[in-house]
Amino acid sequence: MSPLRIGTAEGLIEPPAGVTVAGPTRVFADAALCADGRLLWFRDGAWVELASGPDMLCAVDAPGGLLIGTEGAHLARVGTTGLERVVSFEAVAGRDEWYTPWGGAPETRSLARTDDNVLLASVHVGGIPRSDDGGRTWHPTIDIETDVHQVHAVPGRPDVVVAAAAVGFCRSDDGGTTWRVIAEGLHATYCRAVAIAGDAVLVSASEGPRGRKSALYRRGLDSNEPFERVTDWIEGNVDTYALDAADDHVVFGTRAGVVWESIDAGATWAVLRDDLAPITSVSLAP
Repeated sequence: MSPLRIGTAEGLIEPPAGVTVAGPTRVFADAALCADGRLLWFRDGAWVELASGPDMLCAVDAPGGLLIGTEGAHLARVGTTGLERVVSFEAVAGRDEWYTPWGGAPETRSLARTDDNVLLASVHVGGIPRSDDGGRTWHPTIDIETDVHQVHAVPGRPDVVVAAAAVGFCRSDDGGTTWRVIAEGLHATYCRAVAIAGDAVLVSASEGPRGRKSALYRRGLDSNEPFERVTDWIEGNVDTYALDAADDHVVFGTRAGVVWESIDAGATWAVLRDDLAPITSVSLAP
Protein backbone atom coordinates (compact mmCIF):
# COMPACT_ATOMS: atom_id res chain seq x y z
CA MET A 1 0.00 0.00 0.00
CA SER A 2 1.04 3.59 -0.56
CA PRO A 3 2.35 5.42 2.53
CA LEU A 4 -0.40 7.31 4.36
CA ARG A 5 0.08 10.92 5.45
CA ILE A 6 -2.53 12.72 7.53
CA GLY A 7 -2.66 16.49 7.83
CA THR A 8 -4.35 17.70 11.01
CA ALA A 9 -4.98 20.93 12.89
CA GLU A 10 -2.11 19.97 15.21
CA GLY A 11 0.46 18.48 12.85
CA LEU A 12 1.39 16.08 10.06
CA ILE A 13 1.07 12.43 11.05
CA GLU A 14 2.81 9.62 9.20
CA PRO A 15 1.83 6.24 10.65
CA PRO A 16 3.51 4.51 12.38
CA ALA A 17 6.06 7.30 13.02
CA GLY A 18 3.48 9.68 14.49
CA VAL A 19 3.80 13.47 14.24
CA THR A 20 6.59 14.41 11.85
CA VAL A 21 5.73 18.10 11.34
CA ALA A 22 4.28 20.11 14.23
CA GLY A 23 1.52 22.66 13.83
CA PRO A 24 -1.49 22.85 11.51
CA THR A 25 -0.49 21.26 8.19
CA ARG A 26 -2.02 20.24 4.88
CA VAL A 27 -0.35 17.47 2.88
CA PHE A 28 -0.37 16.90 -0.88
CA ALA A 29 1.74 13.83 -1.73
CA ASP A 30 5.35 15.01 -1.19
CA ALA A 31 4.41 18.63 -0.44
CA ALA A 32 3.23 19.98 2.91
CA LEU A 33 1.84 23.45 3.60
CA CYS A 34 2.16 24.69 7.17
CA ALA A 35 -0.08 27.31 8.77
CA ASP A 36 3.02 29.26 9.80
CA GLY A 37 3.85 29.83 6.11
CA ARG A 38 6.41 27.11 5.46
CA LEU A 39 6.34 25.08 2.26
CA LEU A 40 7.94 21.67 2.84
CA TRP A 41 9.05 18.97 0.39
CA PHE A 42 9.78 15.32 1.24
CA ARG A 43 13.29 14.48 0.09
CA ASP A 44 15.68 11.68 1.10
CA GLY A 45 13.43 10.54 3.93
CA ALA A 46 12.91 13.95 5.54
CA TRP A 47 10.83 17.11 5.18
CA VAL A 48 12.88 20.09 4.02
CA GLU A 49 11.77 23.70 3.64
CA LEU A 50 11.59 24.94 0.06
CA ALA A 51 10.10 28.38 0.58
CA SER A 52 7.74 30.37 2.75
CA GLY A 53 4.75 32.57 2.10
CA PRO A 54 1.29 33.44 3.36
CA ASP A 55 -2.14 31.98 2.60
CA MET A 56 -1.07 28.75 0.83
CA LEU A 57 -3.98 26.35 0.32
CA CYS A 58 -3.03 23.56 -2.11
CA ALA A 59 -0.15 22.18 -4.17
CA VAL A 60 0.58 19.96 -7.14
CA ASP A 61 3.83 18.82 -8.75
CA ALA A 62 3.77 20.33 -12.24
CA PRO A 63 5.94 21.12 -15.28
CA GLY A 64 8.23 23.98 -14.35
CA GLY A 65 8.11 23.21 -10.63
CA LEU A 66 5.74 22.83 -7.72
CA LEU A 67 2.56 24.85 -8.23
CA ILE A 68 0.86 26.45 -5.21
CA GLY A 69 -2.70 27.75 -4.93
CA THR A 70 -3.40 30.57 -2.49
CA GLU A 71 -6.11 32.71 -1.01
CA GLY A 72 -7.06 35.60 -3.26
CA ALA A 73 -7.27 33.09 -6.14
CA HIS A 74 -3.59 33.29 -7.06
CA LEU A 75 -0.96 30.76 -8.15
CA ALA A 76 2.73 30.67 -7.26
CA ARG A 77 5.79 28.57 -8.09
CA VAL A 78 8.96 27.95 -6.18
CA GLY A 79 11.63 30.09 -7.82
CA THR A 80 15.22 31.09 -7.08
CA THR A 81 14.05 33.84 -4.73
CA GLY A 82 11.22 31.90 -3.08
CA LEU A 83 7.59 31.84 -4.13
CA GLU A 84 6.96 33.71 -7.37
CA ARG A 85 3.46 34.74 -8.54
CA VAL A 86 2.22 33.05 -11.74
CA VAL A 87 1.34 36.23 -13.60
CA SER A 88 -0.52 34.46 -16.41
CA PHE A 89 -3.17 33.25 -13.95
CA GLU A 90 -4.04 36.87 -13.19
CA ALA A 91 -5.24 37.29 -16.78
CA VAL A 92 -7.83 34.47 -16.93
CA ALA A 93 -10.91 35.64 -18.83
CA GLY A 94 -13.79 36.27 -16.44
CA ARG A 95 -11.57 36.67 -13.39
CA ASP A 96 -13.37 39.88 -12.42
CA GLU A 97 -16.53 37.81 -11.88
CA TRP A 98 -14.99 35.43 -9.31
CA TYR A 99 -16.48 35.83 -5.84
CA THR A 100 -17.44 34.21 -2.54
CA PRO A 101 -21.00 34.12 -1.18
CA TRP A 102 -19.94 35.95 2.00
CA GLY A 103 -18.18 38.75 0.12
CA GLY A 104 -14.57 37.77 0.78
CA ALA A 105 -11.84 37.15 -1.76
CA PRO A 106 -12.02 33.96 -3.86
CA GLU A 107 -9.37 31.27 -3.42
CA THR A 108 -7.53 28.67 -5.46
CA ARG A 109 -9.02 25.70 -3.65
CA SER A 110 -7.52 22.73 -5.53
CA LEU A 111 -5.04 21.88 -8.28
CA ALA A 112 -4.62 18.93 -10.63
CA ARG A 113 -2.25 17.77 -13.38
CA THR A 114 -3.24 15.17 -15.97
CA ASP A 115 -0.82 12.55 -17.28
CA ASP A 116 -0.25 14.69 -20.37
CA ASN A 117 0.54 17.74 -18.21
CA VAL A 118 -2.67 19.71 -18.56
CA LEU A 119 -3.04 21.88 -15.46
CA LEU A 120 -6.39 22.64 -13.82
CA ALA A 121 -7.22 24.90 -10.89
CA SER A 122 -10.57 24.99 -9.13
CA VAL A 123 -11.37 28.49 -7.90
CA HIS A 124 -13.89 29.09 -5.14
CA VAL A 125 -15.97 30.59 -6.62
CA GLY A 126 -14.62 30.89 -10.17
CA GLY A 127 -14.89 27.64 -12.09
CA ILE A 128 -11.92 25.60 -13.35
CA PRO A 129 -9.30 27.52 -15.34
CA ARG A 130 -7.23 25.19 -17.56
CA SER A 131 -3.73 25.39 -19.07
CA ASP A 132 -2.32 23.06 -21.72
CA ASP A 133 1.02 24.87 -22.08
CA GLY A 134 2.59 24.44 -18.65
CA GLY A 135 0.85 27.45 -17.12
CA ARG A 136 1.89 30.07 -19.66
CA THR A 137 -1.76 30.71 -20.51
CA TRP A 138 -5.04 29.84 -18.76
CA HIS A 139 -8.60 29.59 -20.07
CA PRO A 140 -11.92 29.27 -18.22
CA THR A 141 -13.95 26.09 -18.63
CA ILE A 142 -16.95 25.27 -16.42
CA ASP A 143 -19.59 27.86 -15.43
CA ILE A 144 -18.45 29.54 -12.22
CA GLU A 145 -21.88 29.04 -10.65
CA THR A 146 -21.26 25.28 -10.44
CA ASP A 147 -19.18 26.25 -7.36
CA VAL A 148 -16.37 23.70 -7.75
CA HIS A 149 -14.61 22.54 -4.57
CA GLN A 150 -12.09 20.02 -5.93
CA VAL A 151 -10.78 19.05 -9.36
CA HIS A 152 -9.00 15.72 -9.78
CA ALA A 153 -7.09 14.13 -12.68
CA VAL A 154 -7.58 10.40 -13.39
CA PRO A 155 -4.32 8.39 -13.43
CA GLY A 156 -3.72 6.72 -16.77
CA ARG A 157 -6.67 8.54 -18.37
CA PRO A 158 -5.52 12.03 -19.41
CA ASP A 159 -8.79 12.61 -21.23
CA VAL A 160 -10.87 12.13 -18.06
CA VAL A 161 -11.01 14.75 -15.30
CA VAL A 162 -13.50 14.77 -12.42
CA ALA A 163 -14.63 17.39 -9.93
CA ALA A 164 -16.74 17.79 -6.80
CA ALA A 165 -19.04 20.82 -6.90
CA ALA A 166 -22.06 22.30 -5.19
CA VAL A 167 -24.24 21.07 -8.06
CA GLY A 168 -22.95 17.48 -7.85
CA PHE A 169 -20.23 15.35 -9.44
CA CYS A 170 -18.69 16.79 -12.61
CA ARG A 171 -16.92 14.86 -15.36
CA SER A 172 -14.92 15.88 -18.42
CA ASP A 173 -13.95 13.51 -21.23
CA ASP A 174 -11.79 15.99 -23.12
CA GLY A 175 -9.12 16.79 -20.56
CA GLY A 176 -11.13 19.39 -18.68
CA THR A 177 -12.28 21.50 -21.63
CA THR A 178 -16.01 20.74 -21.30
CA TRP A 179 -18.01 19.28 -18.42
CA ARG A 180 -21.25 17.53 -17.53
CA VAL A 181 -22.89 17.30 -14.12
CA ILE A 182 -24.10 13.99 -12.61
CA ALA A 183 -26.12 13.78 -9.40
CA GLU A 184 -28.27 10.64 -9.75
CA GLY A 185 -28.27 8.62 -6.53
CA LEU A 186 -26.91 11.39 -4.28
CA HIS A 187 -29.12 12.37 -1.34
CA ALA A 188 -27.95 15.97 -1.88
CA THR A 189 -25.79 17.61 -4.52
CA TYR A 190 -23.30 19.57 -2.40
CA CYS A 191 -19.99 17.74 -3.04
CA ARG A 192 -16.66 18.68 -1.49
CA ALA A 193 -14.15 15.86 -2.21
CA VAL A 194 -13.51 13.35 -4.99
CA ALA A 195 -11.07 10.47 -5.57
CA ILE A 196 -10.45 7.57 -7.96
CA ALA A 197 -10.16 4.06 -6.49
CA GLY A 198 -9.33 1.44 -9.08
CA ASP A 199 -12.12 1.60 -11.65
CA ALA A 200 -14.48 3.47 -9.31
CA VAL A 201 -15.02 7.12 -8.44
CA LEU A 202 -15.88 8.25 -4.90
CA VAL A 203 -17.39 11.59 -3.98
CA SER A 204 -18.50 13.17 -0.70
CA ALA A 205 -21.97 14.72 -0.67
CA SER A 206 -23.83 16.70 1.97
CA GLU A 207 -26.73 19.11 2.38
CA GLY A 208 -24.61 22.25 2.23
CA PRO A 209 -21.60 24.21 3.50
CA ARG A 210 -22.29 23.28 7.12
CA GLY A 211 -22.44 19.63 6.22
CA ARG A 212 -25.38 18.36 8.21
CA LYS A 213 -26.11 14.87 6.81
CA SER A 214 -23.06 13.79 4.79
CA ALA A 215 -21.82 10.55 3.20
CA LEU A 216 -19.48 9.06 0.62
CA TYR A 217 -20.89 7.72 -2.63
CA ARG A 218 -19.38 5.46 -5.29
CA ARG A 219 -20.02 4.35 -8.85
CA GLY A 220 -17.94 2.88 -11.67
CA LEU A 221 -15.83 5.49 -13.37
CA ASP A 222 -17.34 4.63 -16.74
CA SER A 223 -20.72 3.52 -15.43
CA ASN A 224 -24.06 5.14 -16.18
CA GLU A 225 -25.62 3.78 -13.00
CA PRO A 226 -26.64 6.11 -10.15
CA PHE A 227 -24.22 6.73 -7.32
CA GLU A 228 -24.53 4.35 -4.36
CA ARG A 229 -23.96 5.42 -0.75
CA VAL A 230 -21.07 3.40 0.76
CA THR A 231 -20.73 4.88 4.25
CA ASP A 232 -23.00 5.54 7.19
CA TRP A 233 -24.13 9.14 7.67
CA ILE A 234 -21.27 11.44 8.69
CA GLU A 235 -21.55 14.58 10.78
CA GLY A 236 -20.10 17.48 8.78
CA ASN A 237 -18.52 17.58 5.34
CA VAL A 238 -15.76 15.27 4.17
CA ASP A 239 -13.80 18.23 2.92
CA THR A 240 -11.64 18.96 -0.09
CA TYR A 241 -8.45 16.83 0.09
CA ALA A 242 -9.78 14.88 3.10
CA LEU A 243 -10.38 11.93 0.75
CA ASP A 244 -7.71 10.10 -1.24
CA ALA A 245 -7.18 6.77 -2.97
CA ALA A 246 -4.44 4.70 -4.55
CA ASP A 247 -5.65 1.66 -6.47
CA ASP A 248 -8.21 -0.02 -4.14
CA HIS A 249 -6.86 1.64 -0.99
CA VAL A 250 -9.02 4.59 0.13
CA VAL A 251 -8.87 6.84 3.20
CA PHE A 252 -10.93 9.78 4.39
CA GLY A 253 -10.85 11.98 7.48
CA THR A 254 -13.36 14.13 9.34
CA ARG A 255 -13.43 17.29 11.41
CA ALA A 256 -14.02 15.03 14.41
CA GLY A 257 -10.48 13.63 14.00
CA VAL A 258 -11.53 10.21 12.71
CA VAL A 259 -9.76 8.52 9.79
CA TRP A 260 -11.55 5.72 7.94
CA GLU A 261 -9.88 3.21 5.61
CA SER A 262 -11.04 0.87 2.87
CA ILE A 263 -8.94 -1.74 1.05
CA ASP A 264 -11.68 -2.72 -1.41
CA ALA A 265 -12.20 0.58 -3.29
CA GLY A 266 -14.74 1.89 -0.80
CA ALA A 267 -17.07 -1.11 -0.58
CA THR A 268 -16.37 -1.61 3.14
CA TRP A 269 -14.77 0.61 5.78
CA ALA A 270 -12.96 0.39 9.12
CA VAL A 271 -11.82 3.08 11.55
CA LEU A 272 -8.06 3.58 11.29
CA ARG A 273 -7.69 6.37 13.88
CA ASP A 274 -10.25 8.09 16.09
CA ASP A 275 -8.03 10.13 18.38
CA LEU A 276 -6.73 12.92 16.15
CA ALA A 277 -7.21 16.66 15.85
CA PRO A 278 -9.52 17.80 13.02
CA ILE A 279 -8.33 16.37 9.72
CA THR A 280 -7.21 18.94 7.14
CA SER A 281 -6.09 16.48 4.44
CA VAL A 282 -5.07 12.90 3.73
CA SER A 283 -2.61 11.64 1.14
CA LEU A 284 -1.68 8.20 -0.07
CA ALA A 285 1.74 9.23 -1.34
CA PRO A 286 2.76 7.64 -4.65
